[in-house]
Amino acid sequence: MLKQAENRGKIEGILLETDLKYGSFTKEGRTVETIGGTITVQVDKEINGVPASFQIPVNLYSQKYKKDGISLNPAYTSIETVMREFKSVASCGKDEADRIRITGARIRMNEFYGQDGRFVSYPRIEASFVNKATGEFKPSCEFSIMFAISNIKPVVDEQGIELDPKKLEVTAIVPQYGGKVDIMKFYATNENVIAAIEQYWEVDKTFKANLRLNFVSKTEKVIEQIGFGEPQERLKTTTVNEMTIIAGSETPFEGDAAYDMDELVQALRERKARLDQMKVDATKKSSRKAPAQTSSLSSAGDDLGF
Repeated sequence: MLKQAENRGKIEGILLETDLKYGSFTKEGRTVETIGGTITVQVDKEINGVPASFQIPVNLYSQKYKKDGISLNPAYTSIETVMREFKSVASCGKDEADRIRITGARIRMNEFYGQDGRFVSYPRIEASFVNKATGEFKPSCEFSIMFAISNIKPVVDEQGIELDPKKLEVTAIVPQYGGKVDIMKFYATNENVIAAIEQYWEVDKTFKANLRLNFVSKTEKVIEQIGFGEPQERLKTTTVNEMTIIAGSETPFEGDAAYDMDELVQALRERKARLDQMKVDATKKSSRKAPAQTSSLSSAGDDLGF
């Protein structure tokens, strides 16, 4: 079975808002209590001397008790403390909001088919423990992750012309828990990083990279002229959820440290089967016919469902 990839990050910033609640479900005739939801962390820092602000949604979840059904789960206590005691910008303003630190966060892909048959895939940040930031406060939203490369290509505009300045897209296969794999898109915008990737990185090889979560949401007023009458004003929100490569290994991992390509291809086929079943299930729930999908996963570098 594929070994789970190194996939860990640190998020440090101001608690922007919380959306946490208690829940429960029934398993083997007993009620399992849970807590979970999302918090959003605002990370303000300078990138190459330019001020930047990122909004990072972090998904939290825990069952109340451990597997023995008696011992209280520490993650549950941590999340409950956030819900009951932490102060957010939304609840009390930026000056009173708590500065928080999250370590041990992971990136997974949230993937599903909508009722219109459209495939949706975006990165989801998950964590179990949240603490108030003590000591030196260093805003951060960076991850270290290992992966196999499926494809490297320049990003182009709607006319198929490469962007200026140049931007690279790296399609990565990231092994997760239980032998499953996620397909992630990483981007490089720094010219030195781009040059190193083009020189050192190879398809079907295992590499390691440091990523910055370039998660930005911007709302602006837009004036529309429908045809006649007064122009109409509306709010337009643009959201970017990109993972930007800021550093990486020059040489590929080899031997036991590298991922086996045959195992990756098998995991990709299993992923495709799961997605196909999800599409069937989504179609059954909708009266609309989902568009045909013609992805092929005969090799790690083929179309991967995007």
